[in-house]
Amino acid sequence: MSTTPGALAGSVTPADSSPLSGERIIELQDISRIYSLGGVETPALSHVSFTITRGEFVAITGPSGSGKTTLMNLIGCLDRSTSGRYLLKGKDVSTLSEPELADARNTQLGFVFQNFNLLARTSAAENVALPLVYAGTGRAGARRALQLLGLVGLADRTEHTSAQLSGGQQQRVAIARALANDPAIILADEPTGQLDTRNSGEIMAMLRELNHSRGLTVVVVTHDPTIAALADRIITFRDGQMGSDTRNPSHAAATATSLAWDSMTPLKLGRSAGQRLADLLIMTFQTAARALVRNKLRSSLTVLGIFIGVVAFITMVAVGHGAQQAVAKQLQALGTNMVIVLPGAINQFGASGGAGTSATLTVDDANAIAREDPAVLHVSYLIRVSGAVTYGAKNWTTTIQGISPSYLAVRSWPLAAGREIDQQDEVNALRVCVLGQTVVQQLFSMGEDPIGRVIQVRGVPLRVIGVLTSLGQSGFGQDQDDIVLIPYTTAQEAVLGPSRVAPLPAISTPPGTHFIVPADLPQNLYANLQANNLDLTPRIDNVVSILLVQARSSTLIQPVIRQVTATLREQHHLRQGTADDFSVRNLSQIVQVRESSSRILTLLLAAVAGISLIVGGIGIMNILLVSVTERTREIGVRKAVGAHRSYILMQFLVEAVLLAAAGGLAGIAVGIAVSLLMARALHWATYISPGAVIFSLLFSGAVGIFFGFYPARKAARLDTIEALRYE
Repeated sequence: MSTTPGALAGSVTPADSSPLSGERIIELQDISRIYSLGGVETPALSHVSFTITRGEFVAITGPSGSGKTTLMNLIGCLDRSTSGRYLLKGKDVSTLSEPELADARNTQLGFVFQNFNLLARTSAAENVALPLVYAGTGRAGARRALQLLGLVGLADRTEHTSAQLSGGQQQRVAIARALANDPAIILADEPTGQLDTRNSGEIMAMLRELNHSRGLTVVVVTHDPTIAALADRIITFRDGQMGSDTRNPSHAAATATSLAWDSMTPLKLGRSAGQRLADLLIMTFQTAARALVRNKLRSSLTVLGIFIGVVAFITMVAVGHGAQQAVAKQLQALGTNMVIVLPGAINQFGASGGAGTSATLTVDDANAIAREDPAVLHVSYLIRVSGAVTYGAKNWTTTIQGISPSYLAVRSWPLAAGREIDQQDEVNALRVCVLGQTVVQQLFSMGEDPIGRVIQVRGVPLRVIGVLTSLGQSGFGQDQDDIVLIPYTTAQEAVLGPSRVAPLPAISTPPGTHFIVPADLPQNLYANLQANNLDLTPRIDNVVSILLVQARSSTLIQPVIRQVTATLREQHHLRQGTADDFSVRNLSQIVQVRESSSRILTLLLAAVAGISLIVGGIGIMNILLVSVTERTREIGVRKAVGAHRSYILMQFLVEAVLLAAAGGLAGIAVGIAVSLLMARALHWATYISPGAVIFSLLFSGAVGIFFGFYPARKAARLDTIEALRYE
């Protein structure tokens, strides 16, 4: 379009057809742009129509506020018109989706901004490579970025950040970035507005040569007449309306420059989606890591919640699993498919002493169970008491147990050395013993073999024939290795003596009558009452402290309990309706209750740790919202050079995941260390669960994704123009 001399502003007449006879690359048809702010509508462009053909060099001029920059943003697909049509290379821009618009900015348009819009704290090479990364050029893109910087005379400034470059050098970087994907159109918005005369001339010379030698379409917005004079065509604007469109056949010559474009490696696109995604991920991780490192203290405080939560989770799960394993180990130490029978309780004057306070079980009971109950595999019995053991000058107080030969088999307790107590030891009441590991450590020197040594057990010399393997602490905190095992008969005859039972109820009888045993007491239990003029407390032989009954399989536990109960009631001559004078306990049920309690405690502690993780996630969300605000201009620049919304979303999500993962990894390391320290210092059973470690890391990442999504989505949905204008 052109105006005749003296024409009124806004009166546009057709220009010569020859300059516009080429391919129409930019076509604006009755374009208007109206901004609404606070309910007030402000027109920025009004009914603008013109066409630019391939290879033209066009200058758009006018005073400030005339609509030049708004027009440039519309041409650059950074903004959308309120009405009218804009055709870019024949395509209606209003019909393009967000990804298509981003691709158009990335591959067809190269933007040179007045204030450069380079990413801060990012090298010149990385700034130039940014559009190439979004285009998916891979490593070839990095090489091309270096070549472009060499092309504009900055080969020795590739690793310099924008703060280390002069204004002219920053604009050269911006031009190199605009040329990255070999676009057909270069849009330069006041490219010399912040440069001195010499640098202005050099920049315009570059643009002029790109137009002449490469045939690029160049559109320059300027208010400087000397800059506009370099163009082939000048379009003027005033108050949002197109004033004139004139050709400039005698345009001024720009300062000579030489761009060695032939040395450039041809741009190759078309990489697979997977390769492009890999490039984006690498760039995204680098950007996210750089952002976190720049704010070390803030990042550290942000991940503190995640860190504490993971430490608590790992530690509590380790303690909980350790407790469960201790219970399982205790069950294994006591034997599988085990039922234990305890003596009854003393009940005098309405007060009960509890299970085991009255001696009501005998060896005959054990033999009867083994003989009459088909569901029973083995029966063992023991009698125990605390006493001193000595060897040489060393002594130790421990638990002494008189056991049957089948005891170790029933408990599945193997030997570390020597042999077990066998039937011959039992029949002959041999003075032999088997020691637990704790007793060995207390009585013998390091490396000394206890087998064959003679020790004193409550003053009785016994020869050591075996050493037990270590079982460690029981679930109740008792040392299972602090024990001396001897044959039951040896215990009764030599070491412990006959068992004492509770005093018989006082019975008032006339003088001269004989002592009468009450009819409701078990007859077999008192068959061997021994008179003692010095001690009227009755004593009985063959009494045991506990019966250990092993079922033939775990499915027969309940039948075993019924059979044992029936046999013992018959043995003790208990009438129907009379309470049992013994207690049969299912060890598996006891362990299950303890495991259930331990599991519930672990889950509660894990829930507390989970709350800490959620609090940490909220901290991540908060800091990312701050980061989005701080980096609004950076987001605008990325979108201006071709970043899709999904790319921006991914960038901030990766940042959130990195924050959470950093806290998670640190928490895992410290949690493991704390668990090991607790195990050593407090002697607690702990177990570092690989599943808990993996879950902690995955949950930390999930927290990062969940709480990072909103800030990432907010960043992705920022308007490109508003983001670029953000101060």
